[in-house]
Amino acid sequence: MPPQAPYGQVPPPPPGGGKKKTGIIIATVAVVAAAAVGGYVLLAGGDDDKGGKNGGSSNVAGGGGEDGGIKDDGPHKLTTPMTVLTDYKKNEEQSSGLNSIDLDKAEAAGVKNPKDVHAGYQSGSKENPMAQKILSFGGVYGDIEDPEGVVDHMFTNAKKKNETSGSGTGQKVTLVGEPKEYKPAELDGAVLKCQEMKVAMGGGAGTSGSSAGSSSGSSGPSEMSAATCIWGDHSTIGYVVTTDVASALSGSAADLDEASTTTARFRGEVRVKS
Repeated sequence: MPPQAPYGQVPPPPPGGGKKKTGIIIATVAVVAAAAVGGYVLLAGGDDDKGGKNGGSSNVAGGGGEDGGIKDDGPHKLTTPMTVLTDYKKNEEQSSGLNSIDLDKAEAAGVKNPKDVHAGYQSGSKENPMAQKILSFGGVYGDIEDPEGVVDHMFTNAKKKNETSGSGTGQKVTLVGEPKEYKPAELDGAVLKCQEMKVAMGGGAGTSGSSAGSSSGSSGPSEMSAATCIWGDHSTIGYVVTTDVASALSGSAADLDEASTTTARFRGEVRVKS
């Protein structure tokens, strides 16, 4: 296992070389990137403390404050199982490095009596790091009158942070386009919006000596694309940031359609009746 470094910093490359070494570095960087993006969408500060219906939905694709068919199926809470989506295993080190939601900010955004959860997950074997996928999750549950307003508030807050500051992990995040609403079959009565966010890696993702054939050259990708999805219903709000190691190494854009389906399925597994 590669040596650990303070959270938010990329550790030194492990011994050895070639594609596996490159994959290990990129997998580690993907965890950092997911945390950086998560710090942008968290209800964890910023100048806009007034969320809810007036939290900026007019700036978000699909926003408008209407209930939009969001069903109220009674009180639910969010959990963090050890395994989700069949092969994503909970990563305790990643989970401990994630930021918590500021409950005062969550209440100001429209979540009454909020409680928060967060966890990091990885799929695939460390023996084959190029096949790994990273998933970061954070959420809050309580009584939510306007789920879409809270979701829009989180994306609007991310946009404001993007325009004024860097993330808490030190990585620069760039928002691509605007959030878009998705309605995968697995969503089951919630609102879901996703947006691509890119994290500038600087020299942190250096992969000199790689034989992976990355189009970004021997220095590794200069930025990493992550899919950010946020769902909302009348008792839970959750964000999911997904990154794929192989896609990240190739410089490919995040697949938001796939991410929306993954998020909807994930919601179905972590959301349980109170």
